[in-house]
Amino acid sequence: MEFPTGYYTLKQVCELLTLSKSTIYWMRRRKEFVEAVDLTSGRIGFPIPEVHAWKLKREESRGGPRKQRGLIRCRPIQAWKLKRDNALGEPRRQRGSSKAGLPTPGR
Repeated sequence: MEFPTGYYTLKQVCELLTLSKSTIYWMRRRKEFVEAVDLTSGRIGFPIPEVHAWKLKREESRGGPRKQRGLIRCRPIQAWKLKRDNALGEPRRQRGSSKAGLPTPGR
């Protein structure tokens, strides 16, 4: 497979591989990732063909591309709590500090 020549920035590599900057730095320190090239005194680049080759090699070692897991479910924040917190300018209370999350009388 032929890839274009050039360089990816760190941000582009993070988006392409869905890895964080700290993970890329950690893998570079351990020599598990592509060597970076100094583009300027404060900017690095990763060769495009080497990044894609690394990605393909990693997918093959795992048995192919990872399957999509779908959406992760989480409990939504109730809208009335957000409105109340913003209106009062107070942080959210801990659970059990007042009944049903209502402000205490006298406030």
